Order: sequence, then C-alpha cells, then structure tokens
Amino acid sequence: MDDLLEQPTRRRIYEVVGTNPGSSARDIQRLAGLAWGETAYHLDQLTRGGAVRRERGGRRDFYFQLAIDWEDRQLLRSLRSSAQRRILLTLVTRPNLGVAELCEETGLSASTTSFHLRELLAIHAVEIARHGNLRRFRTLKPERLTQLFEAYRESFQDRLVDRFVETWSSLLR
Repeated sequence: MDDLLEQPTRRRIYEVVGTNPGSSARDIQRLAGLAWGETAYHLDQLTRGGAVRRERGGRRDFYFQLAIDWEDRQLLRSLRSSAQRRILLTLVTRPNLGVAELCEETGLSASTTSFHLRELLAIHAVEIARHGNLRRFRTLKPERLTQLFEAYRESFQDRLVDRFVETWSSLLR
C-alpha cells in the first residue's frame, strides 16, 4: 500500500477520505480541489489497491479508509445526508420523539422525515418504541453517534453539529 500512496495526488485523496469518511466521489473531488477525471482515476486505483473501500448506497458510492468498521460505515453514510444527520442529532439530544415532533424540531416535512426514518430503521440506527398508539423513535447508539460527530465535526460543515458538540462537550466537563 505504501507504493500506492507515494503518488502525491493519490495520497491527497486518501487523506481526504480519511478526514471525511463516507464522502461521495464528487465531495472528494471538491475537497481535494482536483478535476473529475483525475479524482475518479485515483479513487479507482486506491480501491483496486485495497487502500480504500467503496460502498454503493442508493445512487452514490461512499468511500472509507479500511480501518472504519461496518457499523461506523453505516452510521457515517447516514450522517452524510443532511436530513438523516438532523434526525439523528435531534434523537440523540431528545429521544422518544414522534414523527410530528421530529418534523417540528428538524424543519423537515412529514414525508421526508418518514422516508429517512425508514432508512435509519433499516440500518438499525434508530428503533421504534411504542407508547400506546404512538410510535416514538430513539437512536440505538447515542454514545457512538456522539463520538462520530465529535471526531468528524469539521467534515459535516454543519452549524447544528457544531452546536451539538459544543453543548455535549460542556456537559461532560
């Protein structure tokens, strides 16, 4: 793998993937400041050489360094979606919310919220808790999500994440 990373452009792309796990090829291109063909070529070389992992999700490919385990890859893919990130941030700070409450907190429509909740349920990032006729949602791994938000805070470029990390950090002091 060292030979693979001797090439400067490849090393730069590898570092971008490391600091922004779960990014798409277009995001990596933008962050690395490279042309599309150059980015695609070197991402392919890194993937074939076993330095990065490419995972298909919906209509996008997500890229990760090999050290990131499967559960974290699933969570990080979700965190790359601004809607899913807002839902997860809300549920970490306020568990057991219904769809209407999530819509109010996140500013997302009911259909968008429901769609993304189904996605999050499918990867076991959230679970449903029934309270009578009401369905309430909560995250399954709030501690791990908090660690991921803290570790990759700058890669999300999201003021909600910044506020969350600042609040959470002040509570732990």
